[in-house]
Amino acid sequence: MDQILQAQAAADAAYFFGVARRDLTAAQQETVAATFLKAYRWQYIVSGVMQPRFQKVLFATMSPDQVERVNTALAPLLAAAPAGSSPLVALA
Repeated sequence: MDQILQAQAAADAAYFFGVARRDLTAAQQETVAATFLKAYRWQYIVSGVMQPRFQKVLFATMSPDQVERVNTALAPLLAAAPAGSSPLVALA
């Protein structure tokens, strides 16, 4: 799922750069692209994973090893949560 979001964010950022009415520096382009990806990760992955009911159903079907793998995979994506949002419920 995250690979799809990475590709979509890159495509949307490229489109944005093409229609922007001014040139952006490389640093500004990196910021825009990173912001697209962060927003998509929040919208399509993190906001759902943070729902306690979803966690209860998901983790009830997993072994402790599977829970650990999911937590490890999600860890870098959790930075997409907006500042001040509720932290994750203890996963597992």
